[in-house]
Amino acid sequence: MLRAAIILVALAFGGLAAWIVVSQQSVPVVATPAVAMPIPTTDVLVAASDVPAGAALIGGNLRWQAWPASGVGPAFITRAARPNAESELAGMTVRTGFIAGEPVNESRLLGVGAGFLSVMLASGMRAVAVKINAETTAGGFILPNDHVDVMQTFNLTDSAGAAQISSRVILSNVRVLAIDQMVARQDSDSFVGKTATLELYPEQVEKVTTAAASGAISLVLRPLADNAEIVEPAEAPSIQPPPGRTIRIYRKEGLELMKIDVGASGLVVRP
Repeated sequence: MLRAAIILVALAFGGLAAWIVVSQQSVPVVATPAVAMPIPTTDVLVAASDVPAGAALIGGNLRWQAWPASGVGPAFITRAARPNAESELAGMTVRTGFIAGEPVNESRLLGVGAGFLSVMLASGMRAVAVKINAETTAGGFILPNDHVDVMQTFNLTDSAGAAQISSRVILSNVRVLAIDQMVARQDSDSFVGKTATLELYPEQVEKVTTAAASGAISLVLRPLADNAEIVEPAEAPSIQPPPGRTIRIYRKEGLELMKIDVGASGLVVRP
């Protein structure tokens, strides 16, 4: 009798334990989602659409966009600092183009009424046009914003009096501002123009204009990866200049300013 009672108590406790285990497994465990902390933002002035170089800003070109406060740079225009920036910048000319959503940097804008080509020029640079054709511009595949080497080809005679044609690179890594009046790439892969406008330092202007007056100018296309590289021009070949090959430059009144000899070492200015 006692043994039967013990067995019944054991079975009761075993059933209770099984019921507890089953009931705990049937209760779904709900995970509490992590609460994301809000990221502080600042309204920044951005381009509402693509704006090409040389275009004048209008109201529809700009809009305010929330920007992470930690990513706002000193050149950004914020609504907190300049709430009327959209109207203040209207009419200004874009020096280098903006893409949609790009923050507006005022250093890339010029005042109302600025000249179209002067907008494209970097500070301290000059724009000079040279005559070109398909043969001197890589078959017309040199387009605005490409970088080129400027080559001069001219006629000389050697020490024996034989005619020679010589070429040399006079400038390296020069930016092309425009081909004719085209200042941005078009849909076509090539464009043959009559003039190419180059962006030059002031001291390079004299070199190019003098070279154009004494020979033919060709533009040699450089790969995009080499745009930051500066290559020194190769020295001219050792060839004697032809006799009497002198270029004289005069003022309007007829007063001679300088003489330029075309020699083996290049173009030499003498008094």
